[in-house]
Amino acid sequence: MSEVLAPVFLLILTGFAIARLRVIDELGVKALSSLSFAVFLPALLFRAMARTDFSSFPLIAPLAYFAPGVVVFLASFAFLRRRNLPIRDAVILGLSGVFANTVMVGIPLVKLAFGEQGLAVLLSVIALHALVLMTLATAMIEAAERLTGGRGNAGWIKTLGDVARIAIAHPVILPIFAGILFSLAGGILPEPVDRTLAMVGSAAPTLCLILLGASLTRFEPHAQLATALAMTLMKSLVHPLVIYIAGRWLFKLDALTLAVLTVTASLPIGANIYLLGRRYGTKLETISAGVTISTLASGIVVGPLLGLLPGH
Repeated sequence: MSEVLAPVFLLILTGFAIARLRVIDELGVKALSSLSFAVFLPALLFRAMARTDFSSFPLIAPLAYFAPGVVVFLASFAFLRRRNLPIRDAVILGLSGVFANTVMVGIPLVKLAFGEQGLAVLLSVIALHALVLMTLATAMIEAAERLTGGRGNAGWIKTLGDVARIAIAHPVILPIFAGILFSLAGGILPEPVDRTLAMVGSAAPTLCLILLGASLTRFEPHAQLATALAMTLMKSLVHPLVIYIAGRWLFKLDALTLAVLTVTASLPIGANIYLLGRRYGTKLETISAGVTISTLASGIVVGPLLGLLPGH
């Protein structure tokens, strides 16, 4: 499936080269990132969901993705705790095994490989991705600190509330929910609006991949190499294998949904893990290395998956 993967990784390489050669500076990268998340991505996401017919939509898809994913996360957490890692470290490293780069890599890749129907399945996962996984991870860390006397009850509840509020109001999640509500209400996009959204949204996948490549220049793949390789193994092989087994034999998904969820699980570690690590001041070098290595590894894993899985 080189016709699908080649543009993805060439655009990532382009972004890396642009940043490394300082064609644009850090402020320019931040400005492009802000523009992409404020304008281009919302247009793409809202249009995709607004045009989705939910009468035939596989609502089981998010359940089939998150239920096994949470099991993998908790099993990884338990294993790391048995190795005497602090709770913060165990939560964040465990989460890295199931938190995928669903936006920057997932959206363009799935759209190219599976079309708008496959993208709708992916967006049903993205809509809950940060809300489910980030909230769970934060709850575990905050609960542990509360039990050890680190914070009071009010602080713990406020933190969880803030996480939920930020996740729902996120520029990726909000247009997805808005598009779902628009579709469920029976709305039809007027032709000029639809064409405008299509033109604006078409820039999103390209910009996301270029920005991902630019962001890799800030990561340090040499740091904590052994742990980063273990994180990559969990994310690129164990997670998609569990999703495939559960999706095929437990949830009995159709071919397209199964393929999209399996490919989504094989995507590299999402860079938002780095933000969570920064928030709690832990494992930043290891997370950076894991994001970089898993991004490179996805080029080896995703190709064979696309060739083996039906549904596209």
